[in-house]
Amino acid sequence: MTYQRVEVITGSEKRRVYSAADKAGLVAEAFRPGVVASEVARRHGLNVSLLYRWRRQIEEGQASPSPEPAVNFVPVRIADAPPSIPNDKMAPLPPAGTGIIEIVLPSGHCLRVDRHVDAGALRRVLAVLERR
Repeated sequence: MTYQRVEVITGSEKRRVYSAADKAGLVAEAFRPGVVASEVARRHGLNVSLLYRWRRQIEEGQASPSPEPAVNFVPVRIADAPPSIPNDKMAPLPPAGTGIIEIVLPSGHCLRVDRHVDAGALRRVLAVLERR
């Protein structure tokens, strides 16, 4: 009779977080002439594809490989009724269920955007309208 080995893993492994300096150092080590990237990855417990991704991000000129997403929170209020903006200044309401976000600024300006809005363009428009 033969026995098979069974390994029981308890808990969950947490995702490792690497600083930009660590990533740059590992990429530099892995892509030196004569070095095999997969051996460097194995030695550091990484998947070799991660080294290639970090190298591509560095070559594309990103300030840091895999930058953390910027998170900006703004207060949100769910209104029971539409804001009191004169009808002549309001655009017609879109059909229900189209995923429209309406932003009403303290100045009275109202913007409606859908999920396809370019975040950078929206940021610039909001910056201009907040100054008025």
